[in-house]
Amino acid sequence: MNETEKPEGEDMKQYYVLGLVVLVAVVVAGYMLRNKSTAPTTSPTTQEAVAAPTPTPGPITKLACDTQYFNPKIGFSEYYLSVEGGDVSKAASVDCSFSVTSANKEIATAKATSPMTDKPERGGSTFRCTTKAVAIKPGVPTVVDISLKDDMGTTATCSAPFVFPAP
Repeated sequence: MNETEKPEGEDMKQYYVLGLVVLVAVVVAGYMLRNKSTAPTTSPTTQEAVAAPTPTPGPITKLACDTQYFNPKIGFSEYYLSVEGGDVSKAASVDCSFSVTSANKEIATAKATSPMTDKPERGGSTFRCTTKAVAIKPGVPTVVDISLKDDMGTTATCSAPFVFPAP
């Protein structure tokens, strides 16, 4: 046997030791990279957005607003104002007049008309009025007042405060 030649057993020991070192390194890396939060969260935190269920409107008892909302015009300080509601009369349409005020000063007005849609499950008809885009300064407390009038002469009003987001 030559001095430069090593017995096969010593070479195999080096491979086993090297394999063991690699295995330990992989286990340690896996432990270090694992998800740190092991406790499941059962309730949302204040920073998470939680989808709230949309309430189902009840029976229609008179001409009235169910909900008021707005949609921004992308890239502009303009907003589409909307109102949804119902009426028990046999009216065919509803005229909606929107008045936008801020600091007790009227800053915009708009009008829209909507046909009535029969909703027998609610005991009447529903409508949805949406304006053309209305220029409103964002970030300022604003009140949107709405006057409703159906084609049979019945009137109603509703109001909602908003702070319109910046574009």
